[in-house]
Amino acid sequence: MVARAITWPNGIFPKSGMFGFGASSRSGGQSISGSEQVTVANPTWRASFSGPVVTEESVLSWRAFVGAMNGRAGTVLVPRWEAYGPRDANGRVLSYVEASAYEGGGLNFDLSGFGQSEIAHALVAEAAPINATQLSIDVLDGAGPRPGQYIGLGNRLYLVTSAWQETEISPLVVQFTPWLRSAVPAGARVILDRPVCLMRFANDQTGDLELDMGRWGTGSFEFVEASPSSTETVEVWTGEVSNGNTPKALQGLDFSDPDNSMYIGTVV
Repeated sequence: MVARAITWPNGIFPKSGMFGFGASSRSGGQSISGSEQVTVANPTWRASFSGPVVTEESVLSWRAFVGAMNGRAGTVLVPRWEAYGPRDANGRVLSYVEASAYEGGGLNFDLSGFGQSEIAHALVAEAAPINATQLSIDVLDGAGPRPGQYIGLGNRLYLVTSAWQETEISPLVVQFTPWLRSAVPAGARVILDRPVCLMRFANDQTGDLELDMGRWGTGSFEFVEASPSSTETVEVWTGEVSNGNTPKALQGLDFSDPDNSMYIGTVV
């Protein structure tokens, strides 16, 4: 079951933004000897965005969006804007070539749109349980995600911390944070082109917009990740899949040799 949420409005795009984690470590402090024990909980995403609101479309979209969110009661699928996402077999950023644009053909400031393509570029190779931090995926187009890039599973966002292949034909194994919000079946779509995160306002006042001369202004949003529900699931992908080819840079390499791996990580 996919959680109901508002999709991000076409008329709003930020000039700057940040995705990061809230506090997830706890400590009782240092002992007399100087030792310290730190425990870590499953981190949750926080996001902040700001930018100019200078056109009639953006002002009206902003107001409608804030009103529809109804304070912290509503949820929204916040896209992860990024110019350094995974690339296809031809070396092009996936979101550049296949993300949906604005109505009328306009693109975002990073030359991409806000929507996700209707083509799967990667699928989960082996089922993974809730709270897992490692996943095997079959990359259908391009080389797949690298450490530091983001992937999406359903309405949830994950940051890749390590990735490797044991052989050229093996699935790509990725380690990521935070822990899986729900169990993921084999065959589920791994979103590479435009991952989103299910979030809500950090407080009821976020999004307040003051206009200069009643025409333009600068607005900002603060978001926190919405807690997963007990019925939240990721479904097997039944739509179209990409038929991309292995990049020439990867053909003929012995992936059992770490020196030949394009991924930063340790083969285990």
